[in-house]
Amino acid sequence: MRSWLLVPADKEKALGEAALSGADVVVLDLARAVSSPEAKLPIRLAARNWLLTHGERITSMRAASRWIRIGPMSSDYWRADLEAALEGAPDGVVLAECTNVEELKNLAAALYELEGRAGLRPNSTKIMPELGSSPASAFQLRQFAEELHPRVTGLSWDAAALARSLRARRMRGPGGLWTDPLAMVRAQVLLAAHAQGLQVIEAPFRDRRDEEAAVRAFHAARADGFTGMLAIHPSQIDGINNAFAPTSEELAEAREMTGLFELNPGSETVVFRGRMIGQRELAKATALLGED
Repeated sequence: MRSWLLVPADKEKALGEAALSGADVVVLDLARAVSSPEAKLPIRLAARNWLLTHGERITSMRAASRWIRIGPMSSDYWRADLEAALEGAPDGVVLAECTNVEELKNLAAALYELEGRAGLRPNSTKIMPELGSSPASAFQLRQFAEELHPRVTGLSWDAAALARSLRARRMRGPGGLWTDPLAMVRAQVLLAAHAQGLQVIEAPFRDRRDEEAAVRAFHAARADGFTGMLAIHPSQIDGINNAFAPTSEELAEAREMTGLFELNPGSETVVFRGRMIGQRELAKATALLGED
């Protein structure tokens, strides 16, 4: 899943455009700050209704996934947001400002309970945490390179939240490169995801006016090893999809890998171009061919 479109759940026009955006994943954002608990009610209703209305239509048009974004778990809203959205059977949950693995376990437990209430298949809702959103949480990133809950299928990070926490006046420096503190967190999230064999999703490029810089950011994320990227507007989707599209060389390598395993049924490992590869490499190759 290359392109992840982040859509404010309280913006009717944005919700209307999301289904036609061409994104691999539509993420309804319920984690945005509100002025009062009452202000949350129409947002939850809009998200629930969108999920119920668009589920069948989106999946029949293309292999798109529908996710929600909630949190942080230190807030008073995440549980009620989750309860409302689960009625619409989202495919997954992005957990904003995740600080430790215990939060993932608590979210997984809540999902299990709510899936039962909603009549959903147990453990069908995936999780992707956004990591390193504060200096304190940045020093906890190593734990995410170790065993995680099986629901966790990817990792991401929130550059804007970290910059706010630092009271930074910029997120990128000359040439569009991330500033040092943000680059450090980005690299650790990238390494943790690859250590676990998970998807890793780049933070969005937020300056919609600079299209050339956006394209550079898309290709830099792909070159650095990210598997996908968040977008804040449908106009960014084509650029992300193009940047993350598999090359002919990558597809040929993936076909060769899968072919070797087909020739050696039941084998956990095979020799590929002078090195041993296993089930993790096979899973990546299979997923890559699915994006062809």
